[in-house]
Amino acid sequence: MVEDDEDLRDSVVEWLELNGMQIIAVRNAAEFYQALPKCDCQIAVIDVGLPDQEGYVLAEYVRANSNMGIIILTARSAIEDKLKGYHSGADQYLVKPVDCRELSAVIGSIAQRVRKTTVEVPDVPDRWTIFATQWELRLAQDVQVALSLKELMFLELLASKPGLPVQKKTILTKLYQRDDYHSGRSLDSLVRRLRAKIVSQTGVDIPIRTVHSFGYCFAGEIALVDGEPTASD
Repeated sequence: MVEDDEDLRDSVVEWLELNGMQIIAVRNAAEFYQALPKCDCQIAVIDVGLPDQEGYVLAEYVRANSNMGIIILTARSAIEDKLKGYHSGADQYLVKPVDCRELSAVIGSIAQRVRKTTVEVPDVPDRWTIFATQWELRLAQDVQVALSLKELMFLELLASKPGLPVQKKTILTKLYQRDDYHSGRSLDSLVRRLRAKIVSQTGVDIPIRTVHSFGYCFAGEIALVDGEPTASD
């Protein structure tokens, strides 16, 4: 649950926990992104009016990168806001103040659907390591992927904030020294090639996640060793 109103957050969490649910509660979008890779949750309850990013963006991120159910819980009651919520991927749009009994019932209903549609996925390595001076990404001692300079720089930026989104403008400025349409297309191509290369060489999808209208983040554990490159293309 992500909710910036402390009193509301605490009261909802207390009620749900008393009714047998396990809740991870955070205050803002940054904490939400950090918590996602570390939890095995079925439902995301998202406030829209967060201090650092609109909840609609979080809902789009969850829908694109997980099988979690999504409940938007907000004071915004206009039909335009509700439509925007459903278009962002919400399963249910609830308007504050909400009766915790209704919220609990909605959570239970969506969780049942999530359990039915969840499929087993293969285990993936717990930790990725970037060896900067070798220009390599490693999953284990015997699994190594050679990186180009820009792939290395891109991963270094994500590794500097694991679990948190890095703004696309920041990435473009670092990699291409400009922020325009052509550099944006180059970055998109770089990310597609990098994902494809890692899958072809390791059989594992690297947890690089696209944060709609913002940038990219690394949704897993990653470490950087040996400093950073200074060469240029």
